[in-house]
Amino acid sequence: MDPESRRLTVPPSSLPAARPGRRAGALTTRLLLAALLSGLPGPLRAQVPPDTLRPDTLRVDTLGPAPRLPGDSLPPGDTVEADTIFYNLPSLDHRPAGGWESGAWSWNHDEILSSGASTLVDLVETVPGMVALRAGDYGTPQAVTAFGLGGGRIRVFRDGFELVPLAGGSTDLSRVGLGGITQVRLERFPGEVRIYLFSLEFNDGRPYSLLEAGTGDLNTNLLRGTFANPTTLGGDLSVALERADSRGARGDEPGRVQGSWLRYQLHRGNTAGLALDFRRMGSTTDAEAYAAKVTRTELTIRGRARLLRGLTAEAYWGRSQHDVEDTRDAYATEGGRRSQLGLRAAWEQDGLFADAAYRHFGGAALPSGRLDLSVGGERASVGGLVAELDRAAWEDTSTSARRLRAWTRPVVGLSVFASWESGTYGARTFPLLDVTPPPSPDGADTQAQPAQEEPPPDFRVTDRTASRYGVRWAWRGVALSGARLRIEADSLLPVGIEPDRGEPALAGGERRGWEAWARFPLPILDGLHLEGSLQQWDEPWSYMPRRVYRGAAVYHRTFLETGNFEMWATVGVTGHDPMTVRRVVGELTDAEGNVVGPELAEVPFYQSWYGRLQLRIVTVRVFLGWDNFTIRRNLQDFPDRLLPQTRAVYGIRWTMWR
Repeated sequence: MDPESRRLTVPPSSLPAARPGRRAGALTTRLLLAALLSGLPGPLRAQVPPDTLRPDTLRVDTLGPAPRLPGDSLPPGDTVEADTIFYNLPSLDHRPAGGWESGAWSWNHDEILSSGASTLVDLVETVPGMVALRAGDYGTPQAVTAFGLGGGRIRVFRDGFELVPLAGGSTDLSRVGLGGITQVRLERFPGEVRIYLFSLEFNDGRPYSLLEAGTGDLNTNLLRGTFANPTTLGGDLSVALERADSRGARGDEPGRVQGSWLRYQLHRGNTAGLALDFRRMGSTTDAEAYAAKVTRTELTIRGRARLLRGLTAEAYWGRSQHDVEDTRDAYATEGGRRSQLGLRAAWEQDGLFADAAYRHFGGAALPSGRLDLSVGGERASVGGLVAELDRAAWEDTSTSARRLRAWTRPVVGLSVFASWESGTYGARTFPLLDVTPPPSPDGADTQAQPAQEEPPPDFRVTDRTASRYGVRWAWRGVALSGARLRIEADSLLPVGIEPDRGEPALAGGERRGWEAWARFPLPILDGLHLEGSLQQWDEPWSYMPRRVYRGAAVYHRTFLETGNFEMWATVGVTGHDPMTVRRVVGELTDAEGNVVGPELAEVPFYQSWYGRLQLRIVTVRVFLGWDNFTIRRNLQDFPDRLLPQTRAVYGIRWTMWR
């Protein structure tokens, strides 16, 4: 039966103010089966976009925030289709969208798909000045950094829930998936990097599916599937599965990452709702240097409501769990779980905003409480201003950091911007140690001491002051921008993922540098432009090469009056100078033989040329990606941990509605 024949048009006066709810205790087995069957996809119409949408109003494969009617009301005389009534939790994200001036970059759902990124690191490393830290291929630890930042200064949030470090001083991004994520924002400051992930929201009342599949060199296989039904079981239901695997950088270290996501939400119109969210992401590798299998699991329950016009609040509880499956003694006591209780509130009106979040963490190795405050505003006629305060209470100390950033509107194409920040951050560089190992085969009692009797994890506090100021000029598609950078730190910490956790802190110092970004359209072909960035320092630092650069020729154009054919093509290069990483390999001495400091391991010059091609025909995308196509050898982010010499991957991304 065609889906159109199942739709019922009713006058708005007969519609309830909110979606009808069902009490769980009143559901019979028959009703439950009927509800589940109603959520299954019917005949697919992926190749036919909705008649009511035009390419200039809304791209059919984009999941953006749903349009909301004030007070959930309908204009008099209008009618709606009964199976298109859907809701989202009220928004709690009012921070400026971002850009070069404000130090923030964002990707919506369409941009994530067109980027060709298969992992979170693939996506965010494209930001100017970001440095990816990969310990090998799929299944090995991953992180990103900028400005030489280490543990405690790289924070990750998903729907407001903080993904706290469980295996060291920073969150291992190999276990943070993109399944069910439709928006990502990265805020890159000289004193801190923040990554915000936002789960799927609805803008259509029909069940939605997204299939992403690819294969390529090194027996690489990529799979990500998402299904979401906005009207099922009295609420909405979303699920996602993802997996990526390969034979490893040289074909001798098989590894994979795989994860799942399940979310169920109940709504009271668009003004309030409850959400249950479960996510699991695991990594498996044959690399001897790292744990064979590690799994990260999160379970969260949240309630969110719009209290007043422009004011929204949320309370949530969540639990993060770290599981390690490896028989070696080094991992015998690694693993555990930590709870998180949070209160969040956000207000926005007439371009002004304020938001606050307090998070309480249970258990050792994390702060007992953390408070994040920000206020600011953005006006097209003036510019923007944001002030932020972060405070955290640890076992025997507290940390506090302040940040101020501002930018002006363009005048004759020219705008100026500046940011300043100063404060302290704390981090522990060891993993959770709550697991009791099983008795040894010979019957000897090898049970570990309780966590509180173990030697305390190495905890350090660092102090950093930094500034960034510059100008941006734009005219007829040409954009040029430059900024001066200054950083002063009392100490430097390791990033704190498995390749460098437990390494000692180093003395800090002062570094000065600059960065530039440019974009030039090429008139020889409509839709073609050049873009690139360069960051350079007077002296390198740990995790901070003297020079970091990116450049690309990008072609993007939509064809046909319907907009049903779109093409992206990119040829680019990314690289950086030799980089020291936090691994002490010896001692540095002066001419008289006196020890003047530790000698760090160094990875060589990095340069990778890459290509991307993607074609969209209505809602089907065919993609091809080729990394390091010049086959440059010896690419590595950590010593002796080689990355794939080259890899080409191709596949499809297919958006479907019932």
